[in-house]
Amino acid sequence: MYTNAGDAGGYTLNYYTKDQYYYRYWIKKTDGNLLYPIKEVNNYLIFDQKPTQFYFDAYRPESYSCSGPCGEDWTSGLEATNFNVNCYKVSGISGGRSGAEIIPEFSIISNQVLIQPSPDNSFCDKVNLQATGCTGTQRFVWEYRIEGGNFQSTNVSTAFNQTFQFNRSTYVSSTYVGNIDFRVLIDSDTSVTGEEVYSNIVSYYVNPCPPVLNSVSSNNLTSCVYKSDAEVTLNFDRGLQDNEQYEMALKHADGSGLTNKIITKSMMASSPKSYTWTGLGIQSYILTYQTRLTTANGTSLSQALNKTFTVGPPSQFSYQIITTQPACHNQSGIIKISASNGTSPYFYSIDSATEVEFLSITDEITLPAGDHYITVRDSKNCIDINANDQKI
Repeated sequence: MYTNAGDAGGYTLNYYTKDQYYYRYWIKKTDGNLLYPIKEVNNYLIFDQKPTQFYFDAYRPESYSCSGPCGEDWTSGLEATNFNVNCYKVSGISGGRSGAEIIPEFSIISNQVLIQPSPDNSFCDKVNLQATGCTGTQRFVWEYRIEGGNFQSTNVSTAFNQTFQFNRSTYVSSTYVGNIDFRVLIDSDTSVTGEEVYSNIVSYYVNPCPPVLNSVSSNNLTSCVYKSDAEVTLNFDRGLQDNEQYEMALKHADGSGLTNKIITKSMMASSPKSYTWTGLGIQSYILTYQTRLTTANGTSLSQALNKTFTVGPPSQFSYQIITTQPACHNQSGIIKISASNGTSPYFYSIDSATEVEFLSITDEITLPAGDHYITVRDSKNCIDINANDQKI
């Protein structure tokens, strides 16, 4: 029971009696104020703060059982400062003018067993939690609550300093974003009933996990061997959320040609799970990407990830002119144009005339004597850079 002891400077003390002795203790925190247990079960004194100082003594008042006044009798007591642990067992303290007297054994326990997280207290998929305390029979039963809810048990129990990994997918909806709190029910002694007490609460913030790059488009080719117009599509497992953006960097495999982009939700409106990078030339590339998310809890940047891909050349378009010279003076000549590779159908123009479509080879083309200029292209407007606009 608690009682006020004026002879001890007005502090409220806890008294135990044994063999006409009174046993009393002071338990304080750093500022010197007295701490009171939030729970007292058998020989367990449980506090909601970590005690930093304590003092014990035993006192037997005067009696006349020794054929006269026996005098007051005090033990020498026990004192400790800088006492900053979660539990402490007190036993075997003796002293006093009349011989050894033992203060009854009991344990001081603090419920402050969960360490506060770092300022960046966010996670997306899992977080490692740990309850500190004393070695021995203690068990910590983990509970959690999401914003606006009640605490729920995880049905997981750990021992002293044992890690519990909280996996979001097991307990929380994959779409949940917001605060999540943790506490443990401390069972200091499994052989004792009723000394269980809830711990302090620690809070974290659940962010959405950054999108996963599932695949990159294949057969990424430029339209012509000399152009930089390839398009490469990045396919993610989800679209961007509100206030979330990609931060991407694309460079050549040799480290040159660095290009940075900030990609927002509006830029992916037509296909929220995909983004197409355009204007790429024939080259091997390294893509570095991460996401930045701004929430009520602040701004978080995901881990940067890398992906390599290659843009290749198409088959190189070319053509040949098969010429038949006129047999006589002032007669017309005959040519045929043969095209290969590139993308059919093909088109030719002679002396800037209207284009004529053909497949692999033209019919005979009659031309008057003299100089003529021929241009040939494929259906992607690729030309033969070694033979185009040639004179015949």
